[in-house]
Amino acid sequence: MTSSVPGRRRFTEYQDLMRHRIMDILLVSTAYDTFILEESGELSERMLGEFRNLDLHYSPGLTGISTGTEALRIAREQKGVNLIITTPHLADMDAAALARQIQAEGLDVPVVLLAWDPRELFDFQARKDTSAIERTFLWQGDARMLVSIVKSVEDWRNAEHDALSAGVQVIILVEDNVRYYSSFLPVMYTELLHHSQRVIEEGLNLSQKILRMRARPKILLCTTWEEAQAAFERYAEEVLGIISDVEFPRAGEKVPRAGADFARHVRAAY
Repeated sequence: MTSSVPGRRRFTEYQDLMRHRIMDILLVSTAYDTFILEESGELSERMLGEFRNLDLHYSPGLTGISTGTEALRIAREQKGVNLIITTPHLADMDAAALARQIQAEGLDVPVVLLAWDPRELFDFQARKDTSAIERTFLWQGDARMLVSIVKSVEDWRNAEHDALSAGVQVIILVEDNVRYYSSFLPVMYTELLHHSQRVIEEGLNLSQKILRMRARPKILLCTTWEEAQAAFERYAEEVLGIISDVEFPRAGEKVPRAGADFARHVRAAY
């Protein structure tokens, strides 16, 4: 009887993981943008297919709308909406304005910018205040990108509790180039989820396997030295590994050897 208590305690801890889960997504885009995003097939079906391929036992709902005003109305009225993915330009406002309005109204709904033209994206970021946008991704035709966006947002929001309370490990990815990390993350999450499935004990039942999957390592995407340093200092004891670019911003300026400097900083801490 006594020997089973630790096992029950572990499963109770697993049940308390992944408190923040994205279940309803608003995709805000013009009709033309939606056409480009769905060019290879129905986007929601492709996302559902990717979640099934990864043997994930839930898939968020995806609702497409065309204006920022409608996105704001739905976010206010439907408390279940917990992620907005928007293209840069909408019929009535741009993505930066939508994100600022969401923030100003105190709505706890992250806004992620999804673009497909790097030059247009860089121009948009140069002209607009994008500080209220949680993260930016570049659409490259891979439906796994949607899974990566969901998982990346979930990982940042769950890391504080899961890592510090239950010892869930974290992987810090330092990359500021949107094209590169938009390519890396779908591959990383696919491999990480498949690996997590392989190491789960075969004797466990389905509910126990689902709970164990919640304890997979978190991937924390950082695009600046300051963001990476804060993540490392916060989760130093739980860091499983760091994957870093050579050059990325520090104090607002690109530093050619930032990756090497950050590696020395990490080594000095141990």
